Amino acid sequence: MRRLPGFAQVLIGLALLTSGCLKLDLFKRGDGQLAMAKGPRAGSAAPEIEGEDFNGQRFKLSDYRGKVVVVTFWASWCRYCLEKFPHEQALVQRYQGRPFAFLGVNNDEDHAAALKVIASHGINWRNWQTSGTHDPINQRWGVKEWPTTYVIDANGIIRYTRVSGVQLENAIETLLAEAEKAR
Repeated sequence: MRRLPGFAQVLIGLALLTSGCLKLDLFKRGDGQLAMAKGPRAGSAAPEIEGEDFNGQRFKLSDYRGKVVVVTFWASWCRYCLEKFPHEQALVQRYQGRPFAFLGVNNDEDHAAALKVIASHGINWRNWQTSGTHDPINQRWGVKEWPTTYVIDANGIIRYTRVSGVQLENAIETLLAEAEKAR
């Protein structure tokens, strides 16, 4: 058996490291559809998310219609998710008082682990609790890696997918300007 050249090994390693926290189901039987075809795309209506937050209160994504909404799928076991929290907290604070909401979809099967992270990182935005990575919400949204972030305009249309950092800030600013102009 031939070994991959060192450069190829490095490229493969980098691809795996930069792809976020993947949940690979290597031995799971497929459902016949291409994985890339799943989930909403920019320009489509955001699928409804309905469920309970960690205080046991039910809420829906459509409750936030009229606001620019960032929805991020995360889990306590995802290092990249945890690294994004300080930036996300800054966004929540910066856009306070504007038509903006930051919402999380937690993907921990162990809700105690999620609550521990919420408390230790000072997460003050609402989060849906799910039954884990195979929850129907994740299936409807086509989430297979964490974190996954969507930015939804005030009309409930997904405008940006899988953005972070400066790109996320620019997306929010653009959509807030549109929403505030329409008022």
